[in-house]
Amino acid sequence: MAKHCDVLSPMIYPSHFFGMDGIARPGDAPEHFIGESMQRFELITKDSGVVLRPWLQACAWRTHTYSPQYILTQVKVAREKGGVGFLLWNARNDYGKPYTAMTQVAGNHKVYFRGDEVSDGVRASAESAPAAKPAAFKSVSAPNRRF
Repeated sequence: MAKHCDVLSPMIYPSHFFGMDGIARPGDAPEHFIGESMQRFELITKDSGVVLRPWLQACAWRTHTYSPQYILTQVKVAREKGGVGFLLWNARNDYGKPYTAMTQVAGNHKVYFRGDEVSDGVRASAESAPAAKPAAFKSVSAPNRRF
């Protein structure tokens, strides 16, 4: 699969590992589960050129340690193990703790990001590109639907 994709985003939420590696409460061991998962994904996608951008846990399910620091730990470990960026998931769309964590990320960007997420050339061309025109919508008939 990796050789056919630009980016793979494995969902490696620590709380979803049930008793693996002899750890009774996986949700309270984000360093271990994010680190091990990223190492395994790096191994199986080796030489494919795919970017690994993991989904990380942004909720308190099955963890007693959920906090902004919990988010920062996952982001840092994912980066250290080869992740390029990250995605955060919370089923309730409650991103208060992740938001607090992201303010710390902004102040310590080099700790949490590799620096090659967006090349300077891409960033510069995006900033200098003219604004895109809004797309024209095409009317589509739906004969089997009554509105």
